[in-house]
This record gives sequence, C-alpha cells and structure tokens, in this order.
Amino acid sequence: MACVALPTCTLAMAEAERYLPDLITRLEALVDQHGLSDQPITVRMTGCPNGCARPYLAEIAFVGKAPGKYNLYLGGDGKGTRLVQLYRENIDEAQILAELDPLLARYAADRQPEEGFGDFLVRTNVVPAVYDGREFKTGLAQ
Repeated sequence: MACVALPTCTLAMAEAERYLPDLITRLEALVDQHGLSDQPITVRMTGCPNGCARPYLAEIAFVGKAPGKYNLYLGGDGKGTRLVQLYRENIDEAQILAELDPLLARYAADRQPEEGFGDFLVRTNVVPAVYDGREFKTGLAQ
C-alpha cells in the first residue's frame, strides 16, 4: 500500500505510489531467493512522515526523506496492533535491498511455524516491540 506522494501531494519528499510496484518486484525476488514466497509480508510506503498509507503499522515500511531516499522501519505485526521502529535512515533502493537481504535470510532459517516477519524481527531483537504511541521513538533501533 502506498500514498499518492510525488508529484500529486505537495507534502511528499519522495515517490511512493508510482515507485512501490518496482520496489515490490525487487523485494519479491529477494523473498523468492530465500524460499519465502508463501509468507505474506505487509509492506507500506509513503512520500512523507504524515503516514497516509499507515506505514507505521506495516512489517516493512518506507517513509520518504528526499527523492529516492527513504527511512526504513521494521517490526509492525501486519494486524495494526504493533508499531514499527526506525531501522535505517535516508537510504536508497540498493541500501534497502542490502539491509533486507540478510534479515530475510535469517527469517527463512530461524522463523518459528506461522511466525510473521515483523514478529520474527521483534523476537530476535532486531527491533523492539512498540505497542503504544508514547513508546514510538525517532532514533534508530539498536
């Protein structure tokens, strides 16, 4: 899911709706490479931090910072009951794929039965669990 972002929205700092299909194609290749094509992973993208496409609830979220640059958030539960945590700031597509590749490899190797990607990231301490907006931080996950 993505918001309209550039060029329609005057608040947008990056593409979202027009760019997400291309990024999803590349992400699907990574997911397939790790044998995870049967695993649903919630991905959302917005062109700015206002979050019109509700990125802060996704398992993987991209929030636009500048043209071609995004903050990468991880760890939502896909059901909307846990918030994401900032994982990397101001990264481009190559960096996004480079960051997600080893995480998907770990997920493929170490996930528990029926465990979602966001749940795995929290269980393995990649990002902390955030259930309350007052706990949402702007700093990078440790």
